[in-house]
Amino acid sequence: MTRRATVTQMKNLVLVLAKYSGLFWLSGLLTRNQLRILGYHGIWFLDGHYGNHLFMNPETFGARMAWLADSKYHVIPLEEGVSKLNNGGFQPYSVVITIDDGWFGTYQHMVPSLAEHGLPATLYAYTGAIESQRPLYHILVPALIALSPAKTLELELDGPCRFDLSDPAGKENAVEEISTAMAQASEEDARALCRTLADKLGFDGEAILASRQFSFMTFEELAAAERDGLDIQLHTHTHHLDVHTPETVASEVEINREKLAPYVHSSLQHFCYPSGVHSEAMYGYLQKSGVRSATLVDTGLVRSESPPFALKRLLDGEDVSQLEFEAELSGFLELLRRAKSRLQGSAGDGR
Repeated sequence: MTRRATVTQMKNLVLVLAKYSGLFWLSGLLTRNQLRILGYHGIWFLDGHYGNHLFMNPETFGARMAWLADSKYHVIPLEEGVSKLNNGGFQPYSVVITIDDGWFGTYQHMVPSLAEHGLPATLYAYTGAIESQRPLYHILVPALIALSPAKTLELELDGPCRFDLSDPAGKENAVEEISTAMAQASEEDARALCRTLADKLGFDGEAILASRQFSFMTFEELAAAERDGLDIQLHTHTHHLDVHTPETVASEVEINREKLAPYVHSSLQHFCYPSGVHSEAMYGYLQKSGVRSATLVDTGLVRSESPPFALKRLLDGEDVSQLEFEAELSGFLELLRRAKSRLQGSAGDGR
């Protein structure tokens, strides 16, 4: 047994003991007035699976939503959670569901599942990808390479290239070079290279592109998702921020909002930092831009004293077991993290 498997077994054993000894219940009681913000991304609907927090299988997401709908947790809109955060006005055990980006799989699978269970959710829309309708090749390339059994790959880039896919370093090199070539190519050439890559790796390149697995919903589909109950909010236009130029967050919000406004009726007052890139220097620019809250990819529950522009989330994923999911929602893992942080702080102070 590998060390990783042993650690996983030990972790599962601890969580089972914690759950059935009542520690999940006690943790929930202690954290009942803290907001849980769940974070999701897209859905993987092709064969196999790629990604953990990036893509979930539709069955996994559907099972999560069914469990939430039947649980003691109260799923509320993001607007309600943010508005009542400081006065504690929401019900105990309140949960907010957020989804990043705007993948086609979100429209195809997540929206119907949320509607089926009557659960509100917020989508932070990356308008650059929605507008271009260009597949995200920097996600497509590593996914195909990871899923392919091929040990070598011969491809024509600037010239004949041969990649060794037998080890992680070789795969990483192939991903970097091929992704760079696609990013620099015209859309027609990028799609042609994508089809060739997929075919050489043992996939149907045309079918991969036609599936829209790596593409975003259109603005019209975004509007339809809102009519089906999805709240649409801000996620920048380029999906890029730099902590060294915090002022650029204002222009990103402005363009993002301008692109969305003709299609949706949501408030467009809530924001999610792309890839979690943020700094305190951005908070003032967000406030001046009419933004009222911003979420991170950092893990944790939200307390009344949490900064509104640095709201932590619980990122769910395909590799997150139901037991781990319940441990996070209960607050058990959060209390462990806080205890560990305090202990480390005390050790650092020499106490």
